[in-house]
Amino acid sequence: MNLINILQKITKQKVLFPFYHAVAEKPLPHIKHLYRMKTITEFQNDLGFLLKHYEPVDIEILHNLLVNKIVPQKPVFHLTFDDGLKEIYEVVAPILVKKGIPATFFINSGFAGNKGLFYRYQASLALDELTLGGNLTNPMKKEILSITYNDRHKLFQYFSQKQVEDFLNRETPYLTVEQIKSLSAQGFTIGAHSVDHPHYYEIPLDEQLRQTRESLNFVTSIVDQKWRLFAFPFTDYKVFKQFFDTIKPDVDLSFGTAGLKNDEVPYHHQRIEGEKANIQSIESVLIKEHIKYVVKSFLKKNHIRRK
Repeated sequence: MNLINILQKITKQKVLFPFYHAVAEKPLPHIKHLYRMKTITEFQNDLGFLLKHYEPVDIEILHNLLVNKIVPQKPVFHLTFDDGLKEIYEVVAPILVKKGIPATFFINSGFAGNKGLFYRYQASLALDELTLGGNLTNPMKKEILSITYNDRHKLFQYFSQKQVEDFLNRETPYLTVEQIKSLSAQGFTIGAHSVDHPHYYEIPLDEQLRQTRESLNFVTSIVDQKWRLFAFPFTDYKVFKQFFDTIKPDVDLSFGTAGLKNDEVPYHHQRIEGEKANIQSIESVLIKEHIKYVVKSFLKKNHIRRK
C-alpha cells in the first residue's frame, strides 16, 4: 500500500482541495520574483498522482458531500486556481478538459479584463525591471517585497502607473470576460477572489464584506451558474466569526489556504497549496500535510476556531 493511502486511512481526510495559480513553461515577470509556477510537465505529473489516489469531483458533487457531511467511499479532490490569470484559459483548461478534471477558477473583479494589476505582481515587475537594469540591491528587494496592501501606492516609485498600464495592454496577464464566459461554458466553475486581492486582516470588516460581495456579484453578472463561491486572497488568517456569520447568506462555499485542517465555519474549507517555494511534487506536499495533520491532532491544533 502506498504511503499516501496509509496516511489517508489514519487521518480520515477524504476530501482534498489543491490550489494553484498558473502553469507556464517559462517564468512570468509578474510572478517569478514571488514564487515559481509549475511547468506543464510538473503539473501533469501532479494530476497523474492525484488521479491515481483520488477521484476528481465537480462542484455539484462536492457541495452535496460537504453540506450533507457525506464521507465518500474513495478519497476525492476538487482542483482550484486563484487570480484569474490568462494561463488558465491558454494552458490549464485544455489539459483539464482532456483529462476530464473539473475545476473552479477564482477571479478578482478588479483585475478581470485587465482593468488593474495585483500589487504583488507590480512588485515583481519592479524587481524584474531593476534586475535587468543592474540596479537591484538586496535591501531594495527586501523593501519592495515588504510593501503591504495598504501602502501599495509606494510601488509606483519603482514601477509607475504608466508602466502598469503598458504592461496590462501589452501582455494582458488576466482572463478577459469573454474567456471567463468560455470557461464557464466548458463546464468549469467560476468563483470570486475579492476585488483587488488585499490581506483581509489588513482591512476592516466593512471593507472585507464589500470586497467579497462586490466580487461575488461580478461573477454572477457574467456567468450563469448555481453556486456562489469565494476563495480568500492570501489567507483567512485573523478573519473573525462575525465576517462569516454576516456573509453566509451570500456564499454557498468559501475556501482558505491553511492546508489540511478543519474549520469551525461549516461552509468554509481549507485548501492545500500545490506550488511550493522549492517546487515539491503534489505527492510530497500531501504526504507532509497528512503527517502534520497527524502530529497536530495530538496537540489538538487541527481545528481552526474563530474569535
